[in-house]
Amino acid sequence: MAEKGLSKKTYWIYGIGVSYFILDQIYNQWLSYYYLPPANEQTLKPLLTPILLILAFIFGRIIDAVTDPLVGYLSDNSKSKYGRRSFFMLLGGLPLALTMILFFFPLRSSIMATFLWVALINGLFFTAYTLVGGPYNALIPDLAKTKEDRLNLSTVQSVFRLIFTAVAMILPGYFIARIGNGNTEKGIRATVVIFTILGVLGVYLCAFMLNEKELTKNREEHKHIKFKDSVKHIFEKEIVIYFIAFFLFFSGFNILRGIVNYYVVSIMELSVKSNTTISALLFGAAALAFPFTNKLAKKYTYKKVLIGDIILLIIGTVGLLFVTKENRILAYPLFILCGLGLSGSAFIFPLTIISDLAVSLGERKNISVEGIMFGIQGMFLKLAFLTQQIVQTTLLVRGSKTLGNGFKQATKMGVYSTLIAAIVLFSLSLVFYSMKKEEK
Repeated sequence: MAEKGLSKKTYWIYGIGVSYFILDQIYNQWLSYYYLPPANEQTLKPLLTPILLILAFIFGRIIDAVTDPLVGYLSDNSKSKYGRRSFFMLLGGLPLALTMILFFFPLRSSIMATFLWVALINGLFFTAYTLVGGPYNALIPDLAKTKEDRLNLSTVQSVFRLIFTAVAMILPGYFIARIGNGNTEKGIRATVVIFTILGVLGVYLCAFMLNEKELTKNREEHKHIKFKDSVKHIFEKEIVIYFIAFFLFFSGFNILRGIVNYYVVSIMELSVKSNTTISALLFGAAALAFPFTNKLAKKYTYKKVLIGDIILLIIGTVGLLFVTKENRILAYPLFILCGLGLSGSAFIFPLTIISDLAVSLGERKNISVEGIMFGIQGMFLKLAFLTQQIVQTTLLVRGSKTLGNGFKQATKMGVYSTLIAAIVLFSLSLVFYSMKKEEK
């Protein structure tokens, strides 16, 4: 999908930079599983009560709350010789890797020590995540100058993001079983180290090889404004509607992908390594739909295609409520249907829409707000993570008997309840996306 002004090499290098999504998927899929394993997981024991795990997540988000818009603002106004976005990616890569690994080596001297460990590491992890992810995404409007160009670059990023997400969703189950050889904790720890190194390597390759400074040397200069003034501009009606819809959708999406392990083990009653097949179907379907989503968006509008995607996702998720061990074969086509719906709604359009909003606002006000716009989107994405963690941790243990020290385990009832929560969130996001006007 090369375009005038951007070489194929640039597309490839930029796409490789989204490898940090490997860590995103590991966090989403395996962190709760490690600290709050299902009842039929034989070699892992709960490390925190559901309430303490929720509090640890909340505490981490409080530390992180201010960093998203702040890093965005700083990158908008950076004069670094490495490029105003690449500098922050270089700064955040190593801390991101270290904190990801430390999640799975908690202090165990007491339950309070474990709680404080998770809370602190959580805050540091998402601060580093912001340093990498916000500036990286803000490169889209910096590099691509037209609406169609931004759609193409967003599609390229989405392809790579899906590849990296799929790698982190499909392969760990196999690696954990293979390396752990019956010891799930050993397998998870080794697998996390391997995939974390892979994820951060791509970030540094992108930051060093993209040559951002040269690619953006002809970028129009905008007037410098204070941080508080940048934030004020974000409260336009269409931007607020978009962020609400985005938050609701990704809360539901994070719940859906976060319970795949539980669904495979508790509902389908298969081994955890069968997660590989389900994940391949979910993300493989999304990948196959990318070129069609791109073409449909050019022929019709982002809004129409996005609404269609969310409807497909709702239908597929509702279907998963009716799967049991006896008819588990039905789960496979239902996850494919969900994957088709995720193509645009979870991957392509969030990048394209926020880029268009940032460019439109910047042109009207003669200001540079790409970084802070992506920073605020990152803040809402992390709020969606927090919502997922609270909802998932609360609902997964529905019907569970209380073990010693107040520990509980995930149940079938809990998995179904969590899916219902995802459906409600998808439906609410559909309402708000329907309210948003299409960008010209």
